[in-house]
Amino acid sequence: MQNAVRYEIGPDRVMTVWLDLPDKSVNTMSVRMWTDLDAAVARIESEKPAAVIFASAKPKSFIAGADLFEMRAMNDAQLDEYLAKGQKIYDRIEALPMPTVAAINGDALGGGFELALACKSRIAIDEQRIQIGLPETKLGLVPGWGGTIRLPRLIGVSEALKLMCTGKSVSPPEALKFGMVDEIIPRNQLLEAAKKRATSQQKPTGSAVGSRDADRSIRAQILDKARSDTRARSGENLPAPLRLIDIVELSYEGGIEAASNAERRGLIDLRNSEAGMNLMRLFFLRTGAKKAAAEQAKGKSCEVKSVAVIGGGTMGAGIAHALIRSGLDVQVIEADDASVRFATARITKLLESDQKASRPQSAGPAALQISTDWSRVSSADLVIEAVLEQMRVKLDVFRRLDELVRPDAILASNTSSLSITEIAEATRHPDRVIGLHFFNPVQKMPLVEVVRTRFTNPDALGSGVAIASKLGKTPIVVNDSPGFIVNRVLLPYLREALVMLAEGAPVEQIDRAIKTWGMPMGPFELMDEIGLDVTRMILESLSLKLGTRLSPPPVLERALARKWFGKKTGQGFYVHLKDAKPAVNHELVDSVAQLELSVEEIQNRLMKPMADEAKMVMQEGVVDSPDAIDLATVLGLGFAPFRGGLARFAGLS
Repeated sequence: MQNAVRYEIGPDRVMTVWLDLPDKSVNTMSVRMWTDLDAAVARIESEKPAAVIFASAKPKSFIAGADLFEMRAMNDAQLDEYLAKGQKIYDRIEALPMPTVAAINGDALGGGFELALACKSRIAIDEQRIQIGLPETKLGLVPGWGGTIRLPRLIGVSEALKLMCTGKSVSPPEALKFGMVDEIIPRNQLLEAAKKRATSQQKPTGSAVGSRDADRSIRAQILDKARSDTRARSGENLPAPLRLIDIVELSYEGGIEAASNAERRGLIDLRNSEAGMNLMRLFFLRTGAKKAAAEQAKGKSCEVKSVAVIGGGTMGAGIAHALIRSGLDVQVIEADDASVRFATARITKLLESDQKASRPQSAGPAALQISTDWSRVSSADLVIEAVLEQMRVKLDVFRRLDELVRPDAILASNTSSLSITEIAEATRHPDRVIGLHFFNPVQKMPLVEVVRTRFTNPDALGSGVAIASKLGKTPIVVNDSPGFIVNRVLLPYLREALVMLAEGAPVEQIDRAIKTWGMPMGPFELMDEIGLDVTRMILESLSLKLGTRLSPPPVLERALARKWFGKKTGQGFYVHLKDAKPAVNHELVDSVAQLELSVEEIQNRLMKPMADEAKMVMQEGVVDSPDAIDLATVLGLGFAPFRGGLARFAGLS
């Protein structure tokens, strides 16, 4: 059996320990990895090389962290043993008398970065895509192999808590600024630089922990501030960051051994908590989403090299930008020369933001052309329509495409609420028409709803799933239905907020209550972000199919009459001024008397219609599984992930 760890010693007596988990694309700290690493450390202790370099044999990955699949299957005693073994091995690495260097060639997360922290020096490749950090709190957990002990002592308690409590991982240049790594270098110089550092007796150059951390009273202030900041973000909803702060405090007040024990106990307790179980489940759902969507499609993906995007507005430009970044050739078709100029400016701005952030493309260079020449769609493998959200306009586009594209080309609509079936029926080949519902802003939102109709060819659907995956998105297959998943469950929630407003409940109170519940923003903040005109349009579209329970309330008509569309026009339910915090637009919302409602009443009233709608989505067969609702609502509308998603909240999963 091939070992997960191998080692070699050069003439200079520098040992390189290669981490290479067999049959895996990335390294994880699995039981097998611990067993082999234990043997490697014993070899180091006996042979006493001049220096040791820990490196990954995976081309673009150091260690991705713990093996969460193995952890899921362990009982509490097994998990405690697994964690304790890792702690002991890392303690032995830290105690080695010779120089030790972690050569970080890719993501070093969780247990991977904890290995690097146990080394005396860390060198990382200078590539923006690489992530370094301890993201355990995002899974509802805490670091289990000394991260809560070593990182604060390396970069200071304050900075370490900011990173660990939020689960934030950083790029190598950011890691260098924090003092998490000692040096960043080009990829082809990694091992040479690691050997040089190991043999030169160079001291680590990470930021020194200041005397402030040694002062107990100042350290207590830092810890208390971290607790208050954490509660301000999530109240008591997320126990992991608060537990982490307690462990860090214990490491200074009670000693390293007590903190190590607390790490293990904390991780086990949190794994068994409701928030921990929900967050871990969502991790596994997201990990398996691409495979699950491909299996649902039941077809083969066609090769897609060139894509035409009809419409270069906000959504069209975002989609075109995502396609270009993935190495696909893109044609953007606009209505006139002025629209071509605007589309060019939008896409150029997005590409420039990539360059500023040093975001690499996921494939080779792509070609981009923006024009009014519809004949260019004739060479496209896939056409994505992203024009005005009006059925009449979309039908005109698809009838025109039907005459121009190749017989084997796939046609997709980015509609957020209109019927894909009706669009497909307007073409001669409805079997090749699918929905690809991206979310705004495309460059940030990870979800794509891949919509099938009763006509859809499995290969066309499979190609839609494949293209969403290629763009780095999470695809979820849904059957054609008003609003699909996300808008179907979101709009009843938004409408209920408008009804409560009409009854006299204050805008700020409603928004504040639902953020306390765990949503990233309140319903009125969200409507201002979406656009009040878009909100009204989707409500109107859904009400035609689902009835008057989703008809647009009068307050939206009043806002639209004043051309108050939200953030994009500077006024909506809030007034949005540059460099100023949004303030309630009293001209719009002060026409009604105030209504006293408790936080719980607001939360219950807002969440009930959303939960009821989720039940109808399941009953109508819009999706094959409640898992799809959970994943879609977390990724598409920011539903509080620690609650497990909407289906879990509604008792459907």
